Amino acid sequence: MLPPKYTKSVTVTAHDTAITVSARYGSSKVEEETVVEVVLGHGESHTFEEKSEDMGSWQAVRKILSVKGKIDGEEFEKVCEEDCEGVHGNIHYTVHKEGKFAVKNKN
Repeated sequence: MLPPKYTKSVTVTAHDTAITVSARYGSSKVEEETVVEVVLGHGESHTFEEKSEDMGSWQAVRKILSVKGKIDGEEFEKVCEEDCEGVHGNIHYTVHKEGKFAVKNKN
């Protein structure tokens, strides 16, 4: 069995333009996935914090599945697992007006 690959939180910095960014959190039930959306101005940052799910007698981390950006009606998405080598506490992306997310830092 392969080890898990996910991040618990994501920080996004609007590198060179204003942008609407959303993060999609996974769940044990697909219908309970959560999307959190924020608007960032040029140079602003936001951290999508760790969320947990009540599993009765224990808490499960809700991994962040992807981040999506929207600039002038154009949407683009980055699957976070592609940038993971195990479990990360945080991945910091910069987002660019060309419609791409670039990894700035992982921990």
